[in-house]
Amino acid sequence: MKVLLIPVTYNSYADLHSYLRDVNVATANTDKVEVRVSIVDNSVQLEVQTFDEYKFIDVEMHHFNNLGYLRGAGAIINSEENIEQYDYVIISNVDLSMPEDFFVKFSNLNFQEEKVGWLANRIWTKAEKRDKNPKILRRYSKKKLQMIRLLYKYPILDWLYTNTMYRRKSGYKECFEQNIYAGHGSFIILTKEFFKNSSKIEYPVFLFGEEIFLAEVCQRKNLKVRYIPDLVIYDNEHTSTGKMKRKFYYKCNLEAINYLLHTFYE
Repeated sequence: MKVLLIPVTYNSYADLHSYLRDVNVATANTDKVEVRVSIVDNSVQLEVQTFDEYKFIDVEMHHFNNLGYLRGAGAIINSEENIEQYDYVIISNVDLSMPEDFFVKFSNLNFQEEKVGWLANRIWTKAEKRDKNPKILRRYSKKKLQMIRLLYKYPILDWLYTNTMYRRKSGYKECFEQNIYAGHGSFIILTKEFFKNSSKIEYPVFLFGEEIFLAEVCQRKNLKVRYIPDLVIYDNEHTSTGKMKRKFYYKCNLEAINYLLHTFYE
């Protein structure tokens, strides 16, 4: 099984190397998986990095002028002459932990790959003690997206929501394997099927909205998004987005929602 892993890092070299050590160990524990790591380095202050310690993975780093998350990963994917040579392409943050048996379980997955474009694995956040997947079970209505846009257009509404209705949401509920609308964006597993016919990822937004964009691409290709809770990654919480200035955070989210509404709902 050939895997292209694309971690996107922003001023997070310590987290990047911690993550790579996990990936290296997980790869060493099976002879069924070949992993190539192609890092997107969006850091402002670039530092020379070496990767000689990672004996079981092929690592390379690309420096871009901070293209953002999916747009940066897309630059790697779109430069590949034959992206379909990979069985899976994984796009991820670096503030994650990968269990030692991750690729063992991955290589032994038993599901019908035909017509599945995206595998949404369990992403367990220790801080919140819940799985971030399934991210979105069903497609948002246009009205709901317009309401979400209001939260980002008028940040006071987002503050009120976060400190009232959001806090009253019910706690974590265990979910079974099933088809869903969209997975969480911090660890995205795209299958070979996703790249058939159209192998490019053209998402012009700097940050946010990636899950809905990829879900809509899957729908246009008549592909399913499959939630698989047996495959686990641990989330160490917002290394990059947690550093964002709030004004920029709202600006990026608003641009993303506007793009999604215009592209997929009109």
